[in-house]
Amino acid sequence: MKLNKIAAILATTALGLPGLVHAETKVTIYGLIDLNLSYEKAGNQKYTGVASSELNGSRIGFKGTEDLGNGLKALFVLETGFDPDTGATGQGGRQFGRQSFVGLEGSWGKVMLGRQYSPAFVALDPFEATGGADRTAGLLHRKTGSVARGYETRFDNMIKYRSPSFGGFSADVGYWTGAENTGPDEDTRKQGRGYGITGMYKNGPFAAAITTQTYYTNSTGGQASTHGIAGAYDFTVAKAYLLYSQDRESGSQGTGKARSYALGAEIPVSAAGTVAISYGARDESNEAGAEDASGWSLYYMHNLSKRTTLYTAFSHISNKGNANYAWNTTPAAGDDPSVVMAGIRHRF
Repeated sequence: MKLNKIAAILATTALGLPGLVHAETKVTIYGLIDLNLSYEKAGNQKYTGVASSELNGSRIGFKGTEDLGNGLKALFVLETGFDPDTGATGQGGRQFGRQSFVGLEGSWGKVMLGRQYSPAFVALDPFEATGGADRTAGLLHRKTGSVARGYETRFDNMIKYRSPSFGGFSADVGYWTGAENTGPDEDTRKQGRGYGITGMYKNGPFAAAITTQTYYTNSTGGQASTHGIAGAYDFTVAKAYLLYSQDRESGSQGTGKARSYALGAEIPVSAAGTVAISYGARDESNEAGAEDASGWSLYYMHNLSKRTTLYTAFSHISNKGNANYAWNTTPAAGDDPSVVMAGIRHRF
């Protein structure tokens, strides 16, 4: 909802933000709550109960802009994740763990500073057929097996540039400084530091993205990187998605390569209903202690309104070798998890 000037002042006061609200400042409070009933089984492990944040992470956020004149704007986003089934704060208890940044925007694009989505997330997750649902098998590129992943959803201390669109082409370029480690050892100071570049294209029914992202994973100079490419085409009767990524790890604590694939389709079945089908696979077969897996998911989303959606879903993963990928359970190596769920998502 759009706030008037008085409400904006109250919102900034509640947040503890200093200063007065400028006449051209626009502040929006927004949020999302996603809860479901689910049953998961993997070998002798079972989970039955209420789970949260399936289609999208539950959140409450504050975002705003201020017109500085001559086409220049200041902007900010403060976004808290939470588990609505318990009321607990998400992202490890961070107050604004989902996003927390400030920046400037002009005709040349945006520059933002703070905790933000990674370039790899921007490139890959929108090209999973369910939209990146939490327990879809199409997100096996998010898993860490015997090979560390270079993929992370967010990074702290990031400076990011997002370009405007030129003929359908745009880019995200990010650099993050890590965990602000100090000391005389260079490898320790570099831990968590990294960079990423994503190129995107959208024109009519076709969209695509390509990305590379690397960061230092430990205090001994170890690195992990993700390289990926994805695309989608809307045939009107169905929208097809394809995603490929490769993780590479190097350093004293591990080396290796892993490949992940996702193939899916989003199919409108009525004015309010959509079916999403997704298949995913992770291949570490050339590595010692490989943790390979594949799986599939079927989701149905039914919009009761523009803000409220009912959904039901089934996902299954086939683990191979040492793999024990799952969601709410911790199965033995090689056990195959399945989950069925029904829930509701409400935006405000």
